[in-house]
Amino acid sequence: MIDRRTAIATLAVASTLGWCAPRGGGEAGGLPPLDLPVDDTPADKEAVRRFRAWQKENALPAIFLEPVGPALSTPGGSRIGGPVWLPAGETWPADAKGVPMTFLGQVDFASLPRLEDYPEAGVLQFFIGHDIYFGADLDRPEGGSFRVLWRPALDGPGAMHLGKVRNDPRHNFDPNSPLEPRSVTTGYRLAGRAGVHEPTINDWRFHRDLRDIAEGRGRGGVNRLVNAQFTARPERHHIGGNPEFTQDDWRGTPAYNDYDRVLLNLWSDRTVMWGDMGQGQFMIRRADLLARDFSRVAYQWDCS
Repeated sequence: MIDRRTAIATLAVASTLGWCAPRGGGEAGGLPPLDLPVDDTPADKEAVRRFRAWQKENALPAIFLEPVGPALSTPGGSRIGGPVWLPAGETWPADAKGVPMTFLGQVDFASLPRLEDYPEAGVLQFFIGHDIYFGADLDRPEGGSFRVLWRPALDGPGAMHLGKVRNDPRHNFDPNSPLEPRSVTTGYRLAGRAGVHEPTINDWRFHRDLRDIAEGRGRGGVNRLVNAQFTARPERHHIGGNPEFTQDDWRGTPAYNDYDRVLLNLWSDRTVMWGDMGQGQFMIRRADLLARDFSRVAYQWDCS
């Protein structure tokens, strides 16, 4: 049987005309790959000092999410996939062609540690289009086939609903969804832990604020530091903090510079697979977050 990761990479990457293939040498802007060997120099040490100061200056509080077991069968609780509560009379979200979307997960703020700027209660439900792009619009992250539903409370008449596994029999997985089958049928409960999340070199602001380092001055020392950080702090699902990207930061386009708050950032693990070990994020402007206006959320994903 064909391996899921290999098959997704073949289908999704080919369909997106190389979107998930490495660009320009492996990093944004055609810069050297992270493992480029460079001898230590005084410039390296100074670059590391400046880079660490930049990371700390732009760090944001976050909640790190860990799958800890089956999703609750009740309306509340943060989760990846599984059952979802919909009010009476509300139909399951569908795309413009009427194809039912994939329920990706939900964030229940009352069940998580308090996070500055974010709601203390209420639930955000995330649905994405069931297509080869997983509902993303590669050119307009705010214009894809996805829905972010804000529920100030899960009360009143309603019922729990469950999505369907739509595997392609040729590959025994669903190439139009990042969810593993168990994530659809059972889901995974997410436990939250408060922390601090720093940006890294694939953040567009690195190239704006530390351009000389981004273009090579002392870059070897920064590359080695980032490699060590990736080893010490493995990729994790999170809310708040800074977004992370497998390749380029789509917010580098001026129109998206102010998408500065993470509603949900999901990496690839046993519950969800974004193409070839990628990740996806839902972003919002801080002003909209404070106003609890979730009508202008942007969604994007990429892979290696």
